Formats: sequence, structure tokens, C-alpha cells
Amino acid sequence: MNVYCKIRTLVKSVSAAFAIGVIAGLLVASGDAVTPAAPAPASSWVQR
Repeated sequence: MNVYCKIRTLVKSVSAAFAIGVIAGLLVASGDAVTPAAPAPASSWVQR
């Protein structure tokens, strides 16, 4: 039972760290993608 609890705690901490990393990565990626990409479609739409 003790080993099971340790494994469960380890899995929880790993999944929490993974989720935090994914969320941080998405925030950074969306920030990098939105800032340069937002003017480009607007300017191309204006040119049409």
C-alpha cells in the first residue's frame, strides 16, 4: 500500500508538472504566434 501511495504521488506530481509545462508552452507559443501573425492577415486583407 505504501508503494502504491508513493507511485500515485509521483504520477500526480509528474502529470501536474507536465500540465504546467504544456500550458506554459501554449502560452508562449500563442504569444509568439499571435503577435507577428495578427498584422499579416490584416495587411493582406486590406490589400485585397
